Amino acid sequence: MSTIQLSTSRFGTIEVDNQNIIEFVSPILGFEQFKTFVLLDHAENSPFKWLQSTENEDLAFVVTNPKFFGIPYEFALPDDAVAKLSIQTADDVIVFTIVNIPQSNPALMTANLLAPIVINQNNLQAMQVVLQDTQFNTRTRLLADSALEKDKASHSSSASGPEERS
Repeated sequence: MSTIQLSTSRFGTIEVDNQNIIEFVSPILGFEQFKTFVLLDHAENSPFKWLQSTENEDLAFVVTNPKFFGIPYEFALPDDAVAKLSIQTADDVIVFTIVNIPQSNPALMTANLLAPIVINQNNLQAMQVVLQDTQFNTRTRLLADSALEKDKASHSSSASGPEERS
């Protein structure tokens, strides 16, 4: 087993098994110069992972599978993607979506369902696929409104204190 030392801005220096390096045969949109990444767990039993670049220590995407959030997410993979990734069966495929988490209110996090990251888990080749003729979009909320209401209630109750009297 051969490993590399990888410097990252979020995780410090980590050791990565070369067999876990994911090669993008088609790049992530807007990040065409970066071709190799590794998946890192966010935390134990977390629905989130980090897609960390091996070429740029500052580049890491939060990713998840929308099914963890009860979102029905199925699509037909285009034939050219199947060919580029050498996919034989549906069991070869792992799908992630890039997550956007606003610092001001993490409960408003969204996932890009229109352009999933598709990985062939057998050869660790990947690509971002822009889906055509679909109802999915780039900013699908991951948390239901009921979760947002709970979040608002907890913030407003903790923000309110005793009334001022003059």
